[in-house]
Amino acid sequence: MPDLTFKLIAWLALFFAVVGVGVYQVSLSLRRTAPVVTADGNREPATVSPQHSNHIDFGNAILLERRGGMLRQDEMPSLGASDRNSPLSLESLPQITDRAKLDAIAPMKTLSGGTFRMGSDTAPEKDQQPAHQVRLDPFKIDIYQVTNRQFQMFVRETLYETTAERLGWSFIFHAKRKAWVRMVGVNWKNPSGNTPYAGLESGAVTAMLDLPAAHVSWDDAQAFCRWAKKRLPTEAEWEYAAKGGLLDVPYPWGKSRQAEGKYFANFWQGRFPDENTAADGFLGLSPVGSFPANAYGLFDVGGNVWEWCNDRYAGDYYRRCPLDNPQGPIAEEGETAAVARVMLRKENGQYVGETIGGSDDVSLRVIRGGSFLSAENTDAGYRTTARGSQPQSLSFQDVGFRCAE
Repeated sequence: MPDLTFKLIAWLALFFAVVGVGVYQVSLSLRRTAPVVTADGNREPATVSPQHSNHIDFGNAILLERRGGMLRQDEMPSLGASDRNSPLSLESLPQITDRAKLDAIAPMKTLSGGTFRMGSDTAPEKDQQPAHQVRLDPFKIDIYQVTNRQFQMFVRETLYETTAERLGWSFIFHAKRKAWVRMVGVNWKNPSGNTPYAGLESGAVTAMLDLPAAHVSWDDAQAFCRWAKKRLPTEAEWEYAAKGGLLDVPYPWGKSRQAEGKYFANFWQGRFPDENTAADGFLGLSPVGSFPANAYGLFDVGGNVWEWCNDRYAGDYYRRCPLDNPQGPIAEEGETAAVARVMLRKENGQYVGETIGGSDDVSLRVIRGGSFLSAENTDAGYRTTARGSQPQSLSFQDVGFRCAE
């Protein structure tokens, strides 16, 4: 009888443990997706789409919370001078010694080029209008977004420090605040901080290496391209590649966002920023190649991370875009954003942010493809014609890149 009683107690304990885990997982999911309500019962104001730079406050506010669970304190970024406009000396950057090693993990696809229709006459955003003919020479483009595995190879060979590592912070979307904030200690090696939509809760190193490299500025992407003996694609090349030869369809994979409950890309399901059902299987970043390729065999040209293009951004560029191999507006015609100068220092073991005088007018560069934070109610950045822009010397949780040749 004592043995029977012991077994019964053990089975009951196991049952409630399993139920408890299930309840915890359900409540965790609900906490992630439920709207945040303030103490006085009011809903926090919704933020607008993260895809355009003028929707992000580039002032001097910084979130002074200790982040960086992936790194030890002695691995946190150095806190030296943070003159973000000091020119990078790419000429002194060493180039790759064994390109074949990179090619083995970063295959490229040769595209024939030719004439295609770029832009949209029906898009609600004026910067996508008018639709116009563009003619491209043949080019190569990465099949996958640049991964942490590739970026790690670059950093190990060059000892390069990214913008986020030099400044000591990067922009991250704060789920509870429903706003973009500067997060201390966040960079490509530690992309998540502690936010629930980071996608790295497991901490699995192998999975992290196959994630797209994020928190890389346009300047960082240019440095990688120089090392790899590649370049960033032009905006026209990017759209041509993303469309995969399909005509008059809104998404890289076709006409519908999903088919029979199956999603074709990693983007936000639900109304941003209040609810993300994660019906595509991911709350945050997904390993590259997790979803089907487009008709050209390219993965993640919609969703996961926005991708830097080489072009400067101008909202009216399509009205004067040349027919042959457009390269984007010249410097005088490109748009800029006023970005506050923010420097970090350590004081009594804490990070302190301060403005060091005024702001800089930083060139906006085109980003394409949308991200895991793109939603249907915020312009659906994963559409093939959707355009975004960000200051070239800042980095973000949901912006990465792929290379061209």
